[in-house]
Amino acid sequence: MALDRPLYRLDPHGSDFTGEGQALQEIGPIVPVEVFDEVVAWAVTRQTIADLLLTHPEMKKSPAYWRAYTEGRIPASTPLLQILTTPTMLIMDDVDHTRLRQPIQRAFTARRVKDLRPRIEEIVRDLLDALAAADPGTVADLRSTYAFQLPVTVICELYGVDDPAVRRQLAVDTRLLLSSTTPPDQRLGAQASIFGLMAQLIAAKRAEPGEDLTTALIAEFDAGNISEAELAGSLFLMLIAGQETTQNLLSNVVRRLLQSPDQLTRILDGHLGENPWPGVVEEGLRMDAPAATTMFLYAASDVSVAGVTIRAGEAVMIYTAAIGRDDEVFPHPHAFIADRADANQHRAFGYGAHHCLGAPLARLEASIALPALFERFTVTPAEPLDALEEIASLSSNAPARVPVHLAARTTA
Repeated sequence: MALDRPLYRLDPHGSDFTGEGQALQEIGPIVPVEVFDEVVAWAVTRQTIADLLLTHPEMKKSPAYWRAYTEGRIPASTPLLQILTTPTMLIMDDVDHTRLRQPIQRAFTARRVKDLRPRIEEIVRDLLDALAAADPGTVADLRSTYAFQLPVTVICELYGVDDPAVRRQLAVDTRLLLSSTTPPDQRLGAQASIFGLMAQLIAAKRAEPGEDLTTALIAEFDAGNISEAELAGSLFLMLIAGQETTQNLLSNVVRRLLQSPDQLTRILDGHLGENPWPGVVEEGLRMDAPAATTMFLYAASDVSVAGVTIRAGEAVMIYTAAIGRDDEVFPHPHAFIADRADANQHRAFGYGAHHCLGAPLARLEASIALPALFERFTVTPAEPLDALEEIASLSSNAPARVPVHLAARTTA
């Protein structure tokens, strides 16, 4: 196999990550694919190969190692190109990665995340109160309400984004940026809007510092530890990642539980233990990774793996949605098993040096939000859940809507 002869063209709209992942696994553990027009990469479908490459010293994250990009062969209109090239820790290696990661890592210590619990519980109560106040018979889209409003409130509070209008605009721009159906001019407009908002936020926090992560990152800039572009890029990355992935996680788990009513009943009746929800969250992450694909790694020199040679300068995509359903790791991979013992062995948050910093926060939000929802309401689908349209994206993985009816749960 060779990258210049791709064996599969990925669906740019991500309409069936499960089926596509299975099709790729049947071809092999690492498959040459066409990702976008004129953009090719190796797609990794098995966990052992993914772990090897994600920790391999010759596999890099910087696009400086991507030959097609450095030679000007990647069209400027390519979706997600901004995320792949903006100077953030996501595309940094070695000491530069550590330099950008450490300031944010200090904000996501286990203690700091634990200390957020009371505030998250308060936000959850307020959001559920708002849902309860709707007229009887109202169809609630849990994705655009509950699953969106919780993480966007938490991440914006962490970074000191206080203006509701700015929060709404960031959400709109993020959707446009991540959607594969956004026209190129609108995508570029969304990018410009986001970085304009970041510039406004930085200016506001320089004028009036606070106890927030934006102020902390500005201090790193003032100390000469990060550049102006890296400051804006770090805010861009964390505000997008902190909202979109958790929204997807909540949307996916709600859908899976509603499709598995027997398991939901067992959870609520206490048959899976006193607090099964952390395990439920892990199974949701395994079965439906919030980011179905992780882009990109680049070979700094030729790397041989699984009978394939990845040539220097070639790109590698980790197909996370396939890896979470790897039958060599997870028995019955396509079944949602709420108390699956090894569900936490998924790679939904990555692996190795680039493991997601926000993973503990996403887990905490989900482990609070999900039981609060299902213990307060009887939730019934308003439409067939297996027919819901998916988000149009090569990466973002979730239903575009989660329409339900909510009724106050009665206790005997």
